[in-house]
Amino acid sequence: MTVIEQYVWVGWGWIKSGAVEAPAAAEEDFDLFASDDEEEDAEKAALVAQRLKEYNEKKAAKPKPVAKSMVILDVKPWDDETDMKALEANVRGIEMPGLVWGTSKLQAIGYGIKKLQITAVVEDDKVGVDDLSEQIEAFEDLVQSVDVASFNKL
Repeated sequence: MTVIEQYVWVGWGWIKSGAVEAPAAAEEDFDLFASDDEEEDAEKAALVAQRLKEYNEKKAAKPKPVAKSMVILDVKPWDDETDMKALEANVRGIEMPGLVWGTSKLQAIGYGIKKLQITAVVEDDKVGVDDLSEQIEAFEDLVQSVDVASFNKL
């Protein structure tokens, strides 16, 4: 038997009240939640494996969402005499699978020079923004540089 000491709180502190004997531990450890039937365990494991297989097949059959991004590009001309309408027409003339051109506007930079700010929605797997910028910069007579003003995942 194990002896457990008991203490009692009396207004000014703890006082030892005596010792109490602890009950003896059971000779056998009895698990209340253990399963006796090994057959049930095997059936349960097979059922879990079957459901897991069905879930993975169902998950694989679902189409994955297409990753898209909205990109705002700043296209800067060489000088104030650059034909901005021709520049925009050339930029919009670039066609790639997964590329959709959006709105555009001209913004004043200074000294009469305006930049073309154009929006594009691209599929990340099909269109690279670097490739798109290089294709726009290929119009060397009209374009000085291309900057990514904004890049947002959709």
